[in-house]
Amino acid sequence: MQKILAFLLSICFMAMTGCESVGENTQRGAVGGGLIGAAAGGVIGHQSGETGEGAAIGSAVGALGGALIGRRIDRKQSAVNSDHVSINSIIEMSQAGTADALIIDRIKDTNSKYPLTAEVIEYLRENGVSDRVINHMLDTAQE
Repeated sequence: MQKILAFLLSICFMAMTGCESVGENTQRGAVGGGLIGAAAGGVIGHQSGETGEGAAIGSAVGALGGALIGRRIDRKQSAVNSDHVSINSIIEMSQAGTADALIIDRIKDTNSKYPLTAEVIEYLRENGVSDRVINHMLDTAQE
């Protein structure tokens, strides 16, 4: 029974951390919760001679809990800035030939923030977003 529970929760964890639409706080929460849960579960499981199962269950439960907390934070941040310019909108504007200055002005006007990862930067470049816009997006994470 415990192995089935650990397996199912692990699948939930992988699904939540692998999805592009999952917010950054959700991902961080899942990873952090999973690591903490694995450590705690391993220690607790060791007491009954089931270190591996304890770590697996702890990891899955921790990841799920961390993801739920992170998702709540992502939703609150999203609600605070409902005018946020999405990455997909920036790509669409770039592909439509919108001037960099206009895209940057839109980002400034909406006070949008972008904690970009290397993968997202590459994705933006592959989809025609200029380095000037990407650099401005990177600067928003520092503000």
